[in-house]
This record gives sequence, structure tokens and C-alpha cells, in this order.
Amino acid sequence: MKFTASQADLSYGLQTVAKAVSTKNTLPILSGILIKGDGNRLNLTATDLEIGIECMVSAQVAEEGSIVLPARYLTEIVRKIPAAAVEVEVDPRNYTAVLRWDRSQYTIHGFSPEQFPFLPRATQDSGNKLPQNVLRNMIRQTAFAVSHDETRPILTGAQMTLRDGHCHLLATDGVRIAYRRTALPESPQGEQSSSLVLPGRTLSELSRLLAANDEDTVGISVTPTQAFFDLGDVRLVSRLLEGQYPDVLRLVPQSYSTSLTLSAQQLHDACERASLIARDGSGAIKLGIDPERVTITSSTPEVGQVYEEVAASVQGDPLEIGLNPRFLMDGLKALDSDQLLFEFSGNRTPSRMKPQDRDDFLYVVLPIVVW
Repeated sequence: MKFTASQADLSYGLQTVAKAVSTKNTLPILSGILIKGDGNRLNLTATDLEIGIECMVSAQVAEEGSIVLPARYLTEIVRKIPAAAVEVEVDPRNYTAVLRWDRSQYTIHGFSPEQFPFLPRATQDSGNKLPQNVLRNMIRQTAFAVSHDETRPILTGAQMTLRDGHCHLLATDGVRIAYRRTALPESPQGEQSSSLVLPGRTLSELSRLLAANDEDTVGISVTPTQAFFDLGDVRLVSRLLEGQYPDVLRLVPQSYSTSLTLSAQQLHDACERASLIARDGSGAIKLGIDPERVTITSSTPEVGQVYEEVAASVQGDPLEIGLNPRFLMDGLKALDSDQLLFEFSGNRTPSRMKPQDRDDFLYVVLPIVVW
């Protein structure tokens, strides 16, 4: 194989797929990136058998072929090359690649491409498509609630459901719930619903790849064991977590004796300041809900006390409730709304927050007993 590519294109492609390279050296071949030259493009692929990422970049391919080169060395070398055209020539007899630019030359030893695992493809296009920035925002609003406790593996992922022309994303760690729903601009008529559990790492890597604009779309396809995300020149494949995701939305209270409307940003800033005291104490702050205001208090004998007030429109019974400030701020940052509707059914039951004027996002968090 022999090809020439710009340093910028080659570096972009290598760094895009490198996140899927295995960090565990159980199979040496997984420490590499598969490079295939065909026509006027390169196909770069990496996988750790949990997720796989494929990226296509422009190149002038003089001789078609393929090779697997070690990701660590190749990515760093190309990243540090001055902006220039990079010529790569592969010797298929000993699986070595020679990189040339200007007056420089590097030789890298690789692996046989026949050893590289096959990256599966969706059997057919499901027709489910979303703007990339919408899915990116959905992940931002939910993935933080994924559990990191490996004793409950199913909760280390988030449940994605494609149903009735909508995409639903749900995550919980057993203490809080983050849920987001959006309409699918493109969805096939009469398609059966799909429910899958994506690992937290998949969500993180997918979010990194998704564009921040609403012009590019992502196609979503599903098999019983894998999910496929087609971003155009980039494709991500992920295994699915096995097991039944708990129906946690069923546990969310549907009626609330106390509700308040207030500025999400003001409440977040007040809680952030209060957490400086709470961090070294019980780990909790106390919200006091009275007519027209919310008070935020915390006390640590060795550090001090805090008292904050935030104006609010309150309906229902006065209330005092203890909450983890970090969990509370996570939900407030995910809200994407200036005005927050915060609802309570008691100081020992879950509280719910959502945008005042929308019901496509909700966040539920359990209280902490601080008395």
C-alpha cells in the first residue's frame, strides 16, 4: 500500500478512532489502528471489542492495501509532524510502514491486517435519524447520572428507547434519575420500538464525536446485541449491556404537595457556594421552602455556617429537605432553562425538577436526612 495524505486529515482521523484502542494488552493487535487505502480515501478503524470507531479521510492512494500500525506511536508522530503532505509506504512482506515528509523519514513496525477483528455493520438502515447536536445534548443531560458501581452492571449504562417517533434517554445510579425525550425528525412508519442499554463509556465517546450544529445528522440502528451510530465520515459501533433496565420512572411521584418556580441559575450559584461548607461536613445542604423564597443552609462545626436566600414563587406547604449539593447542581446544570419548576411531596420522598415550560426533561433526586 502507498498513499499520500495531509497531516491535518491524517491526524484528525487517527485521533478520532484512537479512543477505541484497547488499553489492555490481552491482544496486541487491539493496540493498533487498521488502515485501509482504497481509491481516494483512507478507512481508519480501532476497537477494543466493546466499542469500535471507524473514520474515513481523504488521501491519494497510489497502491491499495491495508496494515495495522500501533496507535500510540503512529498517532503521536503524525500529530507532531509540521503541516505538510505525509507519504506512507507499506511493505506487506514484513508489515512495516515508512512515513516521509520534507526531509524526514520514520519506519514503524505493524501487524498483519488479517489478525484485526471484523467491525460489524448494521444489517439495514433503520431510518431513525437525529440532529447530532440534539443527541449530544441529550447525552449531556443524562449521562452524568450513570452509575459507576460495577456490582450493578446494568446501571453503568443508560437506557435508550426508540418508540412512536421519539427517542428517550434514561439514566440512574439508584439515587437520582435523569430523563430526556425528543422527537425523531426522521423515523420510519410502523417500526417496532427498540429498547437498549448503552454503556456509559459509549455515551462519553459518542458525545465527543457528535457535532455541535444542527446541520449534521446521526443515524441510529440496533441489533439485539449492538448499536450503530452513523455520523457520515465517522461510524461508532457499541456492544449493549445485557439485562433488564429497572422501570425507575414508575417510582417517581405523580403528585406533589409543594412546588416552586425560580431561577435555575440563581439556585445553582447559591448551592455551589453553600457546598464549600457542606463539603467538609455532612455532605448535605438544607433547603427551606417558605412563601416567596427558598433558603439554603449548611453547617460544619470546624468550618462555619452558610445561609442563602433565593426568591421563588411557592405553592403548597412549607417544607425543609436535605439534599446532596453535587447531585442538586448536576441536575440544575442539565436543565437548559432559565426558569425551574421544583416539586416536593415530602422531606423523605424523591423531589422532581424540570423546565417550567417543557416536559421533555426531568431530574429526580432522593433526599438526605440531616436532622
